[in-house]
Amino acid sequence: MSVVTPIPTDYQSDIAELKSLLSDYPDLTQTADPQCWDMLAGAKLHSFEANTVLFQEGMVCEHLMLIVDGCVRVFRDSGEGREVTLYRVEPGQLCIHNLNNLVDGVQYPMMARTETGMSGLVISRQAFKKGLDESASFRNYVLRTLTGRLSHMVDLISGFAFDRLDLRVAVWLAEQFERSNGHPIKVTHNDVADELGTTREMISRILKDFEHKRCIELARGKIHLVCKHTLNLVSEGKGKARKDLA
Repeated sequence: MSVVTPIPTDYQSDIAELKSLLSDYPDLTQTADPQCWDMLAGAKLHSFEANTVLFQEGMVCEHLMLIVDGCVRVFRDSGEGREVTLYRVEPGQLCIHNLNNLVDGVQYPMMARTETGMSGLVISRQAFKKGLDESASFRNYVLRTLTGRLSHMVDLISGFAFDRLDLRVAVWLAEQFERSNGHPIKVTHNDVADELGTTREMISRILKDFEHKRCIELARGKIHLVCKHTLNLVSEGKGKARKDLA
């Protein structure tokens, strides 16, 4: 971990710089009270290389991370070479397990690793506790974040328990193509398996079926979108979509 620069403690003169740095956190900054700004002004900006492990199973977190740039993948490793992505944390978001550890002292139950080069504001456990005790605005922000992330985790677990794997794959693909504006997504079958907590063989079979339905076209290390409408029909559980929809 390499420190880039400390945030000045005189937040009265540098509050504009803090707001700019935390532009993706309007729910935090727009209602921040003086106690919250005191906490933020004492944070330090750190940079991390891609594939850096920030938190790992059994770890006690010593800081809260406010991501300014980059992305962190939070995932579970089965110990048998299989992984499942639980969620990602990007600018404007907080890691619910990081918060849970700081609030209740529960050991971090999974892995958090940077997917890209990343920078973030690091708030020490002591400063976090002080902010939680003294700042009503920060306390409300943490509670809202925990509630929102909890809802996401319930949806994720429900998907594992009740949704067919082919529907989960279709929904995941639709989300990726939405992000890429329809451009090919660079991903391997093993990557998709890790995202969804299954095997590469199962993913390969499902993707071949989607290719047969003319939703997608497979290439080495890439997946091309052929027909968004057909893929949407598949993701809605209408897997027997007619080929003439393409």
